[in-house]
Amino acid sequence: MKNIDNIISNIGDLFFDFQSKLQFFEREYLKKNGIDDLTPTEVKVLYIIGMSNTKSMTEIADELKITRGTLSITVNNLVEKGYVIRTRNKQDRRVIILYLTKQSVEVVKHYGQFYYALLSTLIKSLDLEKTAVVEEILKMLNSIIETNFYDAT
Repeated sequence: MKNIDNIISNIGDLFFDFQSKLQFFEREYLKKNGIDDLTPTEVKVLYIIGMSNTKSMTEIADELKITRGTLSITVNNLVEKGYVIRTRNKQDRRVIILYLTKQSVEVVKHYGQFYYALLSTLIKSLDLEKTAVVEEILKMLNSIIETNFYDAT
């Protein structure tokens, strides 16, 4: 059992280290490209809005796994900074639709380039079998995280 505990500990340390470095290098990459007035969270919100310009605030909050209140604060900041346009749905005035400005389209493009560069570097360093394993592991992690796995501990 000790061996399993060591493996879990090592993977946990690597995972934590990756998360920390990812956030740091996201910020560094954005700064390098002249985007220093946005937080990584704000950029993620822009990215999700850019994926579909027809998502409501509720849909975006659900996708990011954040509260509508947290999203509302983030969107207010993005509107003030000129990155997002907020409008009400014509059929249902309670629904708010978010749109990217031209300024934010550039940010989303750079954000996509960062992840493309990161992942293509990884994929190029792996053979086809290992690439399939990485993909399978990420699918499994996504499935596990969406359950109440932590309630079993």
